[in-house]
Amino acid sequence: MSTHISSTVYLVSGATRGIGLAFVTLLAERPDTIVFAGARDPATASNLQALAKKHPNNVFIVELKASDVEGNTRAIEQIRQNAGRLDVVIANAAIQQNMEPLVNVTLDTMREHYDTNVIGTLVLFQAAYPLLKTSPTHKFIVMGAKGGSITNGPEYGILVGAYGCTKAAVHYLAKKLQFENEDFVIFPICPGAVDTDMFRYAQERDSRFAQVKGAAPEEAAASILKIVDNATRENAGGKFMDVSGGINDW
Repeated sequence: MSTHISSTVYLVSGATRGIGLAFVTLLAERPDTIVFAGARDPATASNLQALAKKHPNNVFIVELKASDVEGNTRAIEQIRQNAGRLDVVIANAAIQQNMEPLVNVTLDTMREHYDTNVIGTLVLFQAAYPLLKTSPTHKFIVMGAKGGSITNGPEYGILVGAYGCTKAAVHYLAKKLQFENEDFVIFPICPGAVDTDMFRYAQERDSRFAQVKGAAPEEAAASILKIVDNATRENAGGKFMDVSGGINDW
């Protein structure tokens, strides 16, 4: 495979379902766009396989496991060999698998959330950095969450302590990366309530979530991509962006 010189090359992690799959679906329809979809197990990623079959010239699946240094490096090398460039990374992979007060959260649970949500994001950036740096675009977008807002998150009263702690950390990570890397555009963005497996998991375990209607993944993804398209270092870099186009409190 070779890319047209004007093609924009994306990598989306956590792309097998939910908003990650929606990103890939929408990007696949764009002209002069190539998207690499990260999946823990490409062989079982049936939705991605169907997309790749429908768009054989611009959708490609790569094996991508959070915090797997060697695996992330291999995935980026695969992108380099096949596309020759990488312009935009959407770090979407994350877990939310606990709905308990922090006093009851086990250390193993906390470590698991940090390993995927924080360390996994850093590993992806470190692996992508050499190729991303050569792009004139070099955008690295991190999925954030208002539950990880230090200003407002703890007061929500919703039992997402482990997840919220890791999102607060990944917000800092994104902002720090922005200021350490000149010319890059790096920021976290909150997608809002989205009707995904993760959101439904929370709804089943917290009545306050049950009262909230989640947006369709395609709707949230379209709004986020519009922000990503127009993002510059000045208007978005190092800010905690929101799916609405506004800016959230840290």
